[in-house]
Amino acid sequence: MAAEDILPAIVTIALIYAAVRYFVGKKPADSSALPGVTREMVDAVASAFPDVPARSVVYSLARTRSVQATSEEILERGFLPAPPASFSPPAALLPAAVHAAPAQSPAKPAPARPAQSLLARFGIEADDKGKRKEGAGAGAGEAPKWEATRESRETDLRRRKERMILEARRRMLEKQQAQ
Repeated sequence: MAAEDILPAIVTIALIYAAVRYFVGKKPADSSALPGVTREMVDAVASAFPDVPARSVVYSLARTRSVQATSEEILERGFLPAPPASFSPPAALLPAAVHAAPAQSPAKPAPARPAQSLLARFGIEADDKGKRKEGAGAGAGEAPKWEATRESRETDLRRRKERMILEARRRMLEKQQAQ
């Protein structure tokens, strides 16, 4: 073969390689820049842990490629490490709430409900010393037992809850008086 035959052969091979790469290697338009991470994976972790930032979730999934491993890391640590400043997740992977948040103008905050004490929430009437006004809370020293009917179990549970709230209130009042 002469040098004249080699150059067209190399150009032909390069063109064939480029054409095959172009047609076979083409990715769908909705695929992300992070292989192995899907929107469903991000949504699964974000719905289970809404307090964890979406960028951190995407970064952890990009490292682990596993919803289970990312979830276990959140449960063990209580948080996910912040991604590096240079990391920017593809918009296709971010949950819908994250997309909408920057676009919305700051709305008026929801009116705060007045703080409600536990006594008011559970309808417990207590005197100043933290003791129950109506009835002394019979059965305070008794061991819990399984009641026969659902209504009696609910009543027993409600009484135990009231006793716990009143006991906590009594301790808090004693602590405040000691100071």
